[in-house]
Amino acid sequence: MNQVEMTKQDTTVNSQSIPTHTPPNNPQLELSLLTALLYDNNSYTEVSKILNGEHFYVPVNRLVFEKIESIIKQQRFASPNTLLPYIENEPLFKEQGGTDYIQGLIHNPLTPILTTRAVEFAKEIRDLSIRRQLIGVGTELSQKAMNWDTDEQPKKIIDATEAKLYNLRKYGTDNAEFQTFVKTITQSIRRAKIASETDNAISGYSTGLIDLDNTLGGLHPSDLVIIAGRPGMGKTALATNIAHSVAKNYTNPSTRLPSDPLGGKVAIFSLEMSAEQIGTRLLAETAEIPANKIRLNQIDQEQFAKYSEAAIKMARLPIYIDDTPGLNIADITLRAGRLHRNVELNLIVVDYIQLVRGLGTNKNRTYEIAEITGGLKNLAKELDVPVIGVSQLSRSIESREDQRPQLSDLRDSGSIEQDADLVIFVYRQEYYLNRQQPADPNDDKAMESWKDKMEAARGKANLIIDKNRHGPLKSLNVSFMGKFTKFGNLADSTLAGDNEVQI
Repeated sequence: MNQVEMTKQDTTVNSQSIPTHTPPNNPQLELSLLTALLYDNNSYTEVSKILNGEHFYVPVNRLVFEKIESIIKQQRFASPNTLLPYIENEPLFKEQGGTDYIQGLIHNPLTPILTTRAVEFAKEIRDLSIRRQLIGVGTELSQKAMNWDTDEQPKKIIDATEAKLYNLRKYGTDNAEFQTFVKTITQSIRRAKIASETDNAISGYSTGLIDLDNTLGGLHPSDLVIIAGRPGMGKTALATNIAHSVAKNYTNPSTRLPSDPLGGKVAIFSLEMSAEQIGTRLLAETAEIPANKIRLNQIDQEQFAKYSEAAIKMARLPIYIDDTPGLNIADITLRAGRLHRNVELNLIVVDYIQLVRGLGTNKNRTYEIAEITGGLKNLAKELDVPVIGVSQLSRSIESREDQRPQLSDLRDSGSIEQDADLVIFVYRQEYYLNRQQPADPNDDKAMESWKDKMEAARGKANLIIDKNRHGPLKSLNVSFMGKFTKFGNLADSTLAGDNEVQI
């Protein structure tokens, strides 16, 4: 047996020797890490990315780690001699042997080997800590489930457990590291090279809208895109239209040509509409048969044949819909991550943000929305996919003379604006003009003016890009066919004359 194998044997407790009632722990492993840190302070940089004092099982070991950490953060050298003055008067330290405890760290015969394995020890200590916390969550879950004579509903128990698992999942993640500038610009050069070799005008996932694609370059991984509007504007329709476009363009990577638009697999979390309603909308958009005609039994055989043909084509699209109501951000993260591991997603849509629940630990809605949007942004970065979050706007917009939305109209929290990489407002003047018909039908002048405005606005919508981390702010004109809930490109689609602010 070589020295490395001896070290592993000496510093790792055999799991079979641990009684079932003993929480997972390894005091010797903790002592080995402390020894490694005292003899090589440089290893603290990597260790600190992995664990903190809370991960230690033995209280005195946690105390010693935190004291070593304090010394190093003061830019002083932490050694057995410099550590002692910081800790010798601590009651817990005295109870555990005081200087004898320090001597045990000093006279470890395996110290030269231990100093090379600090990171490995840190990961094992953290994993043991996570196991203990998992046991705690499981025990609490079991106790609550067994307590059947209670008013607490199973759904609430499940929600609370999922929230704790979500937080524990983040607890077990290494802290982010700095990237060298060389690595950063290498990635940029690689992307630029791909752009120079492709015939495609956009580098991201196509939204299906020419002007929007030309402005954004498509949707890009790790971006949080907020599509917002008042009820009736078509924000859900726009989100599902984009989802359809991305899924429709999906091709097997092995057969995809450089000129092909970029497509992918899409997950839709629909907290307002059922999966059937989403499917009906998408079919109506494709077949160009009004969805309400189906609900009213008003389609003929020819229309049914057209509808069926569209259904056959769409059945192959990689779209996955979760219409579970009342999901919280932990639910969405866990479910999206699970699906991503199985099918490798390319786009996630959440409709809509205000229906996502917080984790139940805070009743302040503003705080909850911040938690939700922060979670969606983290999800986008973690899975490296664009995430579209549909959002309501506050009612205050209705009291203004000009109902064109602005960032201050985002409902419940400024965190939506803060966390978003892109904010797109959907605005249809036709919607408001319909409600502004002159009260007196005999007022020819007023009626003529109203009809002229209606004619100019009919079938049109504005997509107002009011925040864009990566490019210009613009107001784009698109078509909107309300009976098909479908956005499209205008015949005279052009960016000329659009309001632009370069940022």
